[in-house]
Amino acid sequence: MKRLFAAIFFAAAIPFVSTAQGDRPDVMILGTFHFTGGNADYINSAVDDYLSSQRQVEIVALVDQLAEFNPTKIVVELTPDGEARFNASYQRYLAGDYELSVNERQQIGMRLAARLGHERLYAADYSSGMDFDAMMGAAQENQQNDLLARLPQLQAYIETLDAELNRADVSVMERLRVYNTPEFLAEHNVYLTLAQMGSVENPVGATEMTNWWGRNLQIFSQIAQISEPGDRILVIYGSGHKFLFDQFFQDAIEFEWVDTLDYLPADHSAD
Repeated sequence: MKRLFAAIFFAAAIPFVSTAQGDRPDVMILGTFHFTGGNADYINSAVDDYLSSQRQVEIVALVDQLAEFNPTKIVVELTPDGEARFNASYQRYLAGDYELSVNERQQIGMRLAARLGHERLYAADYSSGMDFDAMMGAAQENQQNDLLARLPQLQAYIETLDAELNRADVSVMERLRVYNTPEFLAEHNVYLTLAQMGSVENPVGATEMTNWWGRNLQIFSQIAQISEPGDRILVIYGSGHKFLFDQFFQDAIEFEWVDTLDYLPADHSAD
């Protein structure tokens, strides 16, 4: 009876939980590719020289657009134990004693923070492995050929898209806009394909995807914990995370989600 009463009370109380809309932090997720190309992801983006004069002009134009969001805090993809070192480099950059590396954390994050007069940036990330070999092996063992075919199909799609977006006549902003569209983000459903790999007795895919969802919840929690009423938070993160981040911040009543595409105009190009 006590359990039933508690459940009824909890369910009845939920509609009355609210947060004053004007106080909710605004959160915008900028899904990015890695300007260095990266080497840690299953599929890594093709990139050219983002320190070239043309790309630098384009990045400045991107920063101009993001500045219109007027973030009060900027979060970058970095584990919290690296935050102090990152901000030490940022202070050197502010002092004119440091050249930005090609990494998007610096090219976008530091550049925008300096433009807005921020004293620091914030780090958020959480390490969690993903054993692709175990999932592929389980799918092969269970003859899940349709599931196994999905990753090569996705890789071919990304490589074709990268070839189109890595052209000199496609600006950084134009490329990032694509990486933040619903059509591109829908490819996140590949993780549900992976979740099916294995068997009832040995659900390898579901176990690995629990790690993936858990990692993103951990990052969401870190971002939430540095937020304050009235904040406008820009999160600069690999686009593979954006689908879940958007979902979490849209569903969490403590936040107001902001559509990144509102700040990445389709017809804008660098002068």
